[in-house]
Amino acid sequence: MLTLRSLVVGLGLTVTACNNSSMPTTTPTGSTGPTSVIASPAPPSPDGSSGLAGLDWGANADAVRAAFPNVTPTDGGLWYVGMVESHQAVTKFTIGAAGLDQVVTEWTEGFISMADCGTGWAKIRATLDGRFGPSQADNLAADWKTATAKISLACTPNDSNAGVLSLTYARN
Repeated sequence: MLTLRSLVVGLGLTVTACNNSSMPTTTPTGSTGPTSVIASPAPPSPDGSSGLAGLDWGANADAVRAAFPNVTPTDGGLWYVGMVESHQAVTKFTIGAAGLDQVVTEWTEGFISMADCGTGWAKIRATLDGRFGPSQADNLAADWKTATAKISLACTPNDSNAGVLSLTYARN
């Protein structure tokens, strides 16, 4: 199974720091740091917009590259290291036969415990509730459903029981 961590290693990204999360803090090899930021998306429109940085579901790799010039090709999509919701993160844009169909972000910020992760989760959940309307939540997992997307924000424990915060946008 291909994980975000194996993609970091497989893409030749340089680990610049390690934290208590299961994901290292990284920057692309030879990079001076991220130059683009995933903007706070508007709610998806009925025409199929993903609601993320102006990208539509079904967008091709060139459209993602236009929005995120620092993306790196990976198996089944593109990989981005940069700021998401004001925090350093690793994002994978999955591009299938029908174009963009999923965006998964994992914050590289280390959370020493699940309770610590919950603090970050609550702040981002409040932001997303303002953007997409009230979420359904259960035990550090929040979900939104729009006309075109399923959005999930979750804290999950890593092997050391530290918290890992992730956000997934998936096409309906």
